[in-house]
Amino acid sequence: MVDKLVRTDCAFLVDVLDSLARRRKALKNQNAAPTIERFVEIRNHTAEERIEITFGKHNRQTLALTLWSDRWVSVRASEAIAKAGWKYRYECSGRFVGEGGGRDLVQAVEATILEMFRMTENDVDRLETIWSAKLAGGPQGI
Repeated sequence: MVDKLVRTDCAFLVDVLDSLARRRKALKNQNAAPTIERFVEIRNHTAEERIEITFGKHNRQTLALTLWSDRWVSVRASEAIAKAGWKYRYECSGRFVGEGGGRDLVQAVEATILEMFRMTENDVDRLETIWSAKLAGGPQGI
C-alpha cells in the first residue's frame, strides 16, 4: 500500500518548459515545434518526474531529449535515409551543468536543430561541441 506521496514540481524542469514556451514562435518558424510528454514514476514513495521532448523538423530527422528532475539529460539526434539506413546518429547524456538554466538548454537545442539541417555522419562532432559543454558525464576511465 502506498502511503502519502511526496511530489514537487522540479524547478529545473519548470525552467526548461518556460524557456521552450518563450521560444515557441521562433521554433515554429524553423518548422521545429516540440512535442512534450511529462511522466511521473513512483519510487520509494517519492514521485520522480521526467520530460520527453521531441522535435521532428523534417520527415526523417529527429531530435529527442529526455530530462529528469535531477538535471540528467539524454540527447538523441538522427536522420534516416529511406531504404539505406542512417545518414547520422548522435547520442549523449549527462548531468546538465549549463549556467543559464533552461534558456541555456534551449539555445543548445536550437543550435543542434540548425546543425542537423546539413549534417552527415562525418559532421557529428559538431553536435558533440554543442553538448559537451552543457552535460557532465562523470569520471571516465583512461
